[in-house]
Amino acid sequence: MKSFNRWTRDEIHRKFGLHRQSTLATLEEWLNNEEPITAEQRQLLLKLRQRLRNYVDLWNEVEMKMKFISFLIDLAEYDTEKYHTFFERALTTKFGDEQISGVVDLLIAKGEGVPQNPFFCLHEYKPDVPSSKDPLGQTLIALFVTQQLNQNNKPVYGICVIGRLWYFILLDKQEYAVSLAYDATKDELFDIFKALLHVKTIIETKLL
Repeated sequence: MKSFNRWTRDEIHRKFGLHRQSTLATLEEWLNNEEPITAEQRQLLLKLRQRLRNYVDLWNEVEMKMKFISFLIDLAEYDTEKYHTFFERALTTKFGDEQISGVVDLLIAKGEGVPQNPFFCLHEYKPDVPSSKDPLGQTLIALFVTQQLNQNNKPVYGICVIGRLWYFILLDKQEYAVSLAYDATKDELFDIFKALLHVKTIIETKLL
């Protein structure tokens, strides 16, 4: 069994035949959305942005999760009658002779006690100087495992967080694309939050 933290993108390309594209239409649609942000949300985002500016180079992974990311997730209000958020859940699959397993920091999926058919993964809350050799590769393998478990030919959406930088990832069949970095210490935090809000629209209109 090979865990998520041992995978790199080069290995994933060779083993599973995934191909990176400069972009994909579904990724662009996700990021170029028109989700509105309320005045109340904007005020909280400004407070969170200042907190991140003050401490991002000092926090470890748990502190990043508890003091910043968890507030964004709560503000996006993902828990509904049809799907919920799940934290620190294990995903395992077998592909050919390779068994892959790991724990995903955040899933949005059907189900209440146990996640079913995940739509979205937020993975790798790494500090500003990541210890992992390939955080994006670890997120990609989590998306690949999700895709294999779902077996529905629908895209899988994900985010990799490395300190202040957020990367949006879209895996569609054998192709994937990674966005440019969004810096959460700048006004790009509002674009990050709009993308988080748009995940709900995508789930409700395309993935359920």
